[in-house]
Amino acid sequence: MKNKLHFGLFPLRIFLFPGEQTTLHVFEPRYLQLATDCINHDQHFGIPYQGKTTLSELGSLVKIVQILKKYENGELDILIECSSNFKINHFENKNEKKLYPIGTVVPIAKHDFKPSEDLIQFATDYLSLLLDHNEEAKKPDLISLNNLINLVNLTDEEKIKFIGYSEDRKNDFLIKKFKFMSILLSQEKMVDQNFYLN
Repeated sequence: MKNKLHFGLFPLRIFLFPGEQTTLHVFEPRYLQLATDCINHDQHFGIPYQGKTTLSELGSLVKIVQILKKYENGELDILIECSSNFKINHFENKNEKKLYPIGTVVPIAKHDFKPSEDLIQFATDYLSLLLDHNEEAKKPDLISLNNLINLVNLTDEEKIKFIGYSEDRKNDFLIKKFKFMSILLSQEKMVDQNFYLN
C-alpha cells in the first residue's frame, strides 16, 4: 500500500506497534491544538520517532481512545492506541493554518507474522516458568505477535529494527530474547527458593 496520507505530526521518543496503547500528557499549545483537532474531527495523528539526535523516518499512526484528564490550564492527559506504522514522505515543521507540524506518510503494510515452532516452544516454556506451570501459559492466543513483543519488552529502538527484519530474523531475535529471559527468571526463582529454605 503506497498511498500517501496527510496527518498532523507529534514527534516523540516513543514507538508503538499496532494495538499498543500508551498515555500522553499534552501541554504545548501546538500539540494541544493537534489533540483538539483530532478529538473534534475523529482523526488520527502521526508520532514520528524522535531519536537522541535525529528524527526517524518511521513512526506510529495513533488515535485518541480517551481523554483521561482535562486540567484547568488546558493541558490534557490522553490515552492513545496505535493503528499502523508508517514512513514519513514529507515533514513540514511550520504551517500557515496550524501551530503543529504536518506531513504526508506512507503506511507500512502489515505482514502476518508466523511464529516458528521453536519460538512458540520457547515462549510457552517461558510463560510456564513465569506462571508456575499454570495451564494459562498454554493458551494459543498468548503467542500472538503483540503478546510476544509485550512479553520480551522491546525498547523503542529494538522495535524500529524489528520492523525491517525478515520473518526468519524476527523469529531468531525473539527466541534469543526468550532464552535470555528464561535464564534470568530461573536464577531469580533459585535465589527465592534458597532464601526461603535457609
